[in-house]
Amino acid sequence: MIDWELTWSPYDEPTYAAVLSALRPTDVVLDIGAGDLRLARRMAAIVQRVIAWEIQPDVLKRGLEWSLPTNIAAILTDARHELVPPGVNVAVLLMRHCTTFRFYAEKLAAAGCRWLLTNARWGLGLEKVDLLAERVPYTAVSLGWFACCCGHTGFVPGPAEELTEEVEKLIHEVYDCPKCG
Repeated sequence: MIDWELTWSPYDEPTYAAVLSALRPTDVVLDIGAGDLRLARRMAAIVQRVIAWEIQPDVLKRGLEWSLPTNIAAILTDARHELVPPGVNVAVLLMRHCTTFRFYAEKLAAAGCRWLLTNARWGLGLEKVDLLAERVPYTAVSLGWFACCCGHTGFVPGPAEELTEEVEKLIHEVYDCPKCG
């Protein structure tokens, strides 16, 4: 059986471009599952500092074959057991098959990290999750898309006449959805 969370493969250019466009020069980024550091190197050209965690020694070794920019710290580690370094305000988690979204979101938020750039909840394009945003109970959503802190996503059906373009674009950040509540 394959442990999908330990499987690494690079992402496509549009995914990397979406991550890079969301970063600012003052950001301190934690790259969870950094792979061969191809994205970490590109982020380092934009941000103040990148901390890159990778669990696979052979994959990380490929990224260390060339010298690193001085603002990257590449660490061979299991991200589930590491403390989030002080000052991290953005984390990157590119893992469409992630089953532990809630774990990472809670860990990062507890450390004061504001943003999570990820494809882990929807499994599609990149989303920028405000980890410190107020969430509402799932039962408060009467119509529209929701994304739960557990990682589950979906749509709450309601009267078709109330489904406007604005409602369709809004994603409600919730807790206690049917999957976890």
